[in-house]
Amino acid sequence: VRSGAGRGAATPRERLPHHLPRRAFRRPPSSRSHAHPHRHRHRRRRHFLHLLTGNLLSAPPHLNHRRHRPSSSSPPRAAHGFQKLQFNMATPYTPKSILITGAAGFIASHVTNRIVRNYPDYKIVVLDKLDYCSNLKNLLPASSSPNFKFVKGDIASADLVNFLLVTENIDTIMHFAAQTHVDNSFGNSFEFTKNNIYGTHVLLEACKVTGQIRRFIHVSTDEVYGETDEDAVVGNHEASQLLPTNPYSATKAGAEMLVMAYGRSYGLPVITTRGNNVYGPNQFPEKLIPKFILLAMRGKPLPIHGDGSNVRSYLYCEDVAEAFEVILHRGEVGHVYNIGTKRERTVTDVAKDVCRLFNLEADKVIQLVDNRPFNDQRYFLDDEKLKSLGWSERTRWEEGLRKTMEWYVANSDYWGDVSGALLPHPRTLMMPGYEGSEEIKGMLNLFTNNQTKMVAPTSEGSSQTRLLKFLIYGRTGWIGGLLGKICEKQGIPYEYGKGRLEERFSIVLDIQTVKPTHVFNAAGVTGRPNVDWCESHKPDTIRTNVVGTLTLADVCREHGLLVINYATGCIFEYDANHPEGSGIGFKEEDKPNFTGSFYSKTKAMVEELLKEY
Repeated sequence: VRSGAGRGAATPRERLPHHLPRRAFRRPPSSRSHAHPHRHRHRRRRHFLHLLTGNLLSAPPHLNHRRHRPSSSSPPRAAHGFQKLQFNMATPYTPKSILITGAAGFIASHVTNRIVRNYPDYKIVVLDKLDYCSNLKNLLPASSSPNFKFVKGDIASADLVNFLLVTENIDTIMHFAAQTHVDNSFGNSFEFTKNNIYGTHVLLEACKVTGQIRRFIHVSTDEVYGETDEDAVVGNHEASQLLPTNPYSATKAGAEMLVMAYGRSYGLPVITTRGNNVYGPNQFPEKLIPKFILLAMRGKPLPIHGDGSNVRSYLYCEDVAEAFEVILHRGEVGHVYNIGTKRERTVTDVAKDVCRLFNLEADKVIQLVDNRPFNDQRYFLDDEKLKSLGWSERTRWEEGLRKTMEWYVANSDYWGDVSGALLPHPRTLMMPGYEGSEEIKGMLNLFTNNQTKMVAPTSEGSSQTRLLKFLIYGRTGWIGGLLGKICEKQGIPYEYGKGRLEERFSIVLDIQTVKPTHVFNAAGVTGRPNVDWCESHKPDTIRTNVVGTLTLADVCREHGLLVINYATGCIFEYDANHPEGSGIGFKEEDKPNFTGSFYSKTKAMVEELLKEY
């Protein structure tokens, strides 16, 4: 299928006292002699840093300008006249109806199970789109409780989020949903932006519109701080500067800025957490500890990025779940809380500890591999603020690692085929979750019995329509988006492909998971912002427009599937047989005759090659 017209148509660190944030202040250059601008600049910096850690709902005490002084006679107010809520932390906060996003994921599932178990009077509504690292089995302990409800859906759906907040009378949100694997962020950074920033923005806007939220707990990461100095004795505290160094942490820092802004502008009662690495049962094995355990169980080498000297702090999942329980009830609105531990280990130390559990010789099993494009050397947190609320780490490293190992030994098939996740650089798994098996489908029916579930509209057409299922590539494009809308209108089941076209195994996985009757390819590189981009990015253009399209065709041929490729009319230009203004158009069987752009060349080339299939 070709769309569009022919040629001529529009186409698509200084050492500081520990109570001051690292790199927050810098001595002005000696060439500048004016004192006042720098003094004001430092005041603004202190104000900004106060917003990151202190009460977002009042001005910091060191601001002495008249326009910054809060009135003693009236509470601070947000934009548009909304009065900011005031909370007395002498009385613990008691929620009534909590929405937990990303609840089928690793950390959120442990938090969900704990709150459902400990607080039967709270209504717990959990929302998860069941991505590749989510698993309904994680929520089995809570599934039979009368105060628990599961909803399958995406936080990026504003209609769904608003519907849930209103119909379920949500007064508290614990926002865990996010893409979190750093390796994936280097190759799929736009997915991280879409999930981590846009999804958070949708939630915040829904909170603003409904005006009923009394707590919004935003779950961030220690990685937003960037590297901690190797010789630092005191960890990053909540006022430390945010210096993210990879696409994942950058999106989490960006989401934090939105949360802070909505707290400041609209009086939304927000709390932010930043946590160290978490480990324990149920974790998807793209992360270090479960990956090492499963590889050791299989007698495979343990791959370590770089030289293995990178330092991390690890907390057991149940300790972290307790931390969120404490923050939910005792955390102060407008504040940030680090969830951390002072106990640090190098990646090599972790590998050696796993080897000891399995009686393996570390020297023979550990394998050094290429490092990430950038790999922070150390994350170290100051957790005194959280401890002041009554929380403390309970599980020793040796005990937690042993419990984790025993769980994976007893549940080795919990995640199905995870061979892709066990690769040294698993930048391959931005794909559907583990809903495809018959076991999980049965669980989904169990979870959603008498509960809310997002489903495709029922078809009012023939029985033949209900037998169709479409797999569509090109979700973010205009045509791909329209195809989805048409399917919804017609009541035709469909799913968007998650794999990259140039990666054959990911297409095969899509087909095995979705089990489509037809495949539609509306994906392709058209240039950013226009086709001129393709001239200087020829390998990228070939990889998607030619290699990707042919790979998809070949996989579909092997599976006996009809594939429809959406092409372009920008492979033709006016000629003697088709003069400009004559009204004589090109027919489907006409040969491409325009080679004036590299984009057009690739589209014409792939059309000719597709005929061989």
